Amino acid sequence: MAGSILRKAGVVLLTILKIFLQVILFLFKLIMTAAKAALVLFTLVLRIFLVMMGVSTRE
Repeated sequence: MAGSILRKAGVVLLTILKIFLQVILFLFKLIMTAAKAALVLFTLVLRIFLVMMGVSTRE
């Protein structure tokens, strides 16, 4: 009896841990995607700025 209760409690704890880790992974992917978009936007703005200043990025 006690073994089945501990087994069920273990399954519940593992399920909670799995959901918690999935949430952390989702947030990490969201942050990385936002950082990637910010870097692409920064690169675009920098290229436009350099074109306006007349500086060549390639030779």
